Amino acid sequence: MELTIQLIIYGIILASFIFDWWLSKINYDHRDAPIPEEVSDIYDEKKYKRWQAYSMENHRFSKINKLISLLVFLLLLVSGGFVLFNGWAEALVPNNIPLQVVVFMAPYFLITQLIGIPLSYYQTFVIEDKYGFNKTTTKTFVIDKIKGFILSIIFGGGLLYLVAFIYIKMPTGTTFFLYTWLSLLAIFIVINILYVPVFVPLFNKLTPLEENSLRDKIIGFAESVGYEINKISIMDASKRSTKLNAFFAGFGKFKNIVLFDTLLNKMEEEEIVAVLAHEIGHNKHKHIIFNMIQMAFILSLYLGVLLVVLSVPEFSTAFGFEEINIGFSLILFMVLIDPISIVIDLVTASLSRKYEYQADGYAAIKYNHDTMIKALKVLTRENFANLTPHPLYVKLRYSHPPTADRIRAILEVK
Repeated sequence: MELTIQLIIYGIILASFIFDWWLSKINYDHRDAPIPEEVSDIYDEKKYKRWQAYSMENHRFSKINKLISLLVFLLLLVSGGFVLFNGWAEALVPNNIPLQVVVFMAPYFLITQLIGIPLSYYQTFVIEDKYGFNKTTTKTFVIDKIKGFILSIIFGGGLLYLVAFIYIKMPTGTTFFLYTWLSLLAIFIVINILYVPVFVPLFNKLTPLEENSLRDKIIGFAESVGYEINKISIMDASKRSTKLNAFFAGFGKFKNIVLFDTLLNKMEEEEIVAVLAHEIGHNKHKHIIFNMIQMAFILSLYLGVLLVVLSVPEFSTAFGFEEINIGFSLILFMVLIDPISIVIDLVTASLSRKYEYQADGYAAIKYNHDTMIKALKVLTRENFANLTPHPLYVKLRYSHPPTADRIRAILEVK
């Protein structure tokens, strides 16, 4: 039984890595496919070659990054590193199992963080800088890493403690499932509400959109479609990157719209209003509510897998533990959901793309077709987006449809 489980775990790890590597490769190889007519005017020849070079560097770097992560994990698994971590945890906090789980995870988290810092530095200050995207200073990079590290300890450690605490206190799998599901769902909802007012300001400065012609146009459009604007914030994204974006968070009285300041520098006012109309479209179609329902369903599937791992001692004993180990079970849980996530990603990515089409259609109908298309082209060009992604890669990994498909859909609405 233990040998079988070992073979299953190693097989899933290697199969997931090979599948991810292969999927990335076919997408990369597809970069030379003919450019769709709808987006043929986005890049000139010189800039398109530059995009291809950027794509090539990111592809190579991504493969190296994933290979390093795989090797570190396999080394800890084969060498008994996780058993060693568990021994440290039991010695440091012998009478507190939930805290043992947190301490058990700490060395693995620290190792991955330390390995990730130079890789992240190279990504930011070599690749992104080379192609003119990076605006991050070394000081900002260091501060971001420190803040991210602290938040990971607080929230990651807190979630681990919560799950372990419920597992210890709940006598049956059903009650563990129910209490954990309700607790995590409540936490995710609170985080969604607090994301813009609390978490974003930890890294970026948010300022209200000032009184000007752009604000007048936005207010005018919002009133025309019966949308009450609680708050529109401008985020100083330009201190880290030149890339453009906008997003919508929260719901009800807590909804927030955030525009990157780079949008103001690279887009005309009408195009910015079109982008905002797209975000309002998400709200009008209740996509945030649907996403919460979707997340609740996925969470139930994941907890089901976790229950299986926590119910079978051999998942722990096969790798050197004397009995079921909660911390190690959580690590194996992350391994086992990899193949399940392929199916889940196929469904969730499809739904997400559907929502984007709906939001595009809303902006095109309620505001302006041509302006929405122009805005999409600016976003694509300034963010160096791929014009020819592989169809399978799109199905599994793209939360937004390729630009050419979005333009075709808008033209069909027109």
